[in-house]
Amino acid sequence: MTTLPYEAANYDLTPGCTTLVLIDLQNDFLHAKGWYAKSGVDISHMRRVIDPTAALIQQAREAGVPIVWTRHGFRSETMGSFATMRPFLRDGGLRQGTWGYQVYEQFTVKSQDWMSHKSRLSAFFQTDLEVILRGLNTETLLIGGVLTNQCVAATSKDASFRDFKTIVVAECTGTTLPHLHEPALEMMKVGWAQVQSIDDTIAAVRGLRAATTA
Repeated sequence: MTTLPYEAANYDLTPGCTTLVLIDLQNDFLHAKGWYAKSGVDISHMRRVIDPTAALIQQAREAGVPIVWTRHGFRSETMGSFATMRPFLRDGGLRQGTWGYQVYEQFTVKSQDWMSHKSRLSAFFQTDLEVILRGLNTETLLIGGVLTNQCVAATSKDASFRDFKTIVVAECTGTTLPHLHEPALEMMKVGWAQVQSIDDTIAAVRGLRAATTA
């Protein structure tokens, strides 16, 4: 019998120690008038995250789970090697202070939410995300956002390096290269994160709400 080289993670949510991190859900990625779509990039797979993410946000708010939004962007002179592999961003897109940089307009950012700026794939790289999470007494992260194979993968891996229990919500992630979506999720699952469905995640968050109320 062959032994699997890993065991799938199965994390419980703990009241007061769970945080929802939403990665780069910005107009330039998700909106039909955003820079990606205007540049001819197919954003349909990324847009699949909108409805399940909205449902998860509602449940998180009802359960008192803190929400941290990340935004990816640059001043034009700080793009570095990022633009080398994404030439359509050289003349615009993901620029700080623009409409495209803002959180996608169908989502509501509330005053109690947290916001973290990033300029590289991992939301932990030279940002205040870890400081925010430690201040919130976070043990377990629920992660959604774009792109599955890039910023979600990099952030979830860096979270595991910091010993956060990381749960990636499958339907709340999307990418510009759909054929890489499932392999990216599989890579996370066998390496450093739990990959969980939106239905199971909402059920867990509701259970967290019930525990908190009790």
